[in-house]
Formats: sequence, C-alpha cells, structure tokens
Amino acid sequence: MDVKATEFRGVLIVETNRDPKYMAQQLINAPIPEGVLTSIVPIIYEGSYNSINDFIGIIRKHVGSDCRDYIVRCRLRGSSIGDNDCENAIINLLRSLGFRALHRGDTGCAVIIEGLGNWFGIYVGPRSFTRV
Repeated sequence: MDVKATEFRGVLIVETNRDPKYMAQQLINAPIPEGVLTSIVPIIYEGSYNSINDFIGIIRKHVGSDCRDYIVRCRLRGSSIGDNDCENAIINLLRSLGFRALHRGDTGCAVIIEGLGNWFGIYVGPRSFTRV
C-alpha cells in the first residue's frame, strides 16, 4: 500500500492492489474519528479529463440494476469545470436513464467524482462503501 500526498490540502491518495471497496470499508470501520478522516471514496475508475463528457460515458457503463436512487457529488479541485455543473450533468444523465438522482438526501447508492487537476476518479455503487 502506498499513501501519497497531493497538492491539495488534506487530500491523500491511497494506492493498493486490494479491492477499493474492501479498503474503503476497512477505513470506514477503523477507529479513526470522522473529524480526522472526513471523506472516503473508493475509486473504481480513473483517468484524465477535459470536459464533463469524459465522465458521462464511464458513468453510463457503471450504473446498474443494483441501484435505483443515487446521490451525486463532484469535487473537481483545480478544474475549470464547476462542481455544480458536473453534478447537474450527471443527475440529468441518470434521470434520462430512468434512475432517481439527487444533489442531497438519503439514497442507497452514490455517484462520486473526485478530481485533482485534470485527473479524475469515479465511484458508482452503494453508499455503504463511502463517507462523504
């Protein structure tokens, strides 16, 4: 396992050969106060982006019948794309595919985009593997 600091204050990337959901679950269940480790997002897909459309095709491939309701979160640090623009585009995509999608609220699943400069990581799946 390798832990890397980023240029963004308080943001660490944990790289491992283990399943990202497994690692996220271990961190969520660890005796680490939420004030110290406030956000945990397992990345199931990563790449580089220039526009919101770079996310859309990937998200379309990962949403599925296991979830009907999604909360959508984007954190695009150091990007010219605003978080709200990203969230609105993903919500519109999910709704066009027949899913219920929200900015905030209580849902069983999530679509989370984490961006650092032009790098992005995507999580799509049950919220039990995230802390946001």
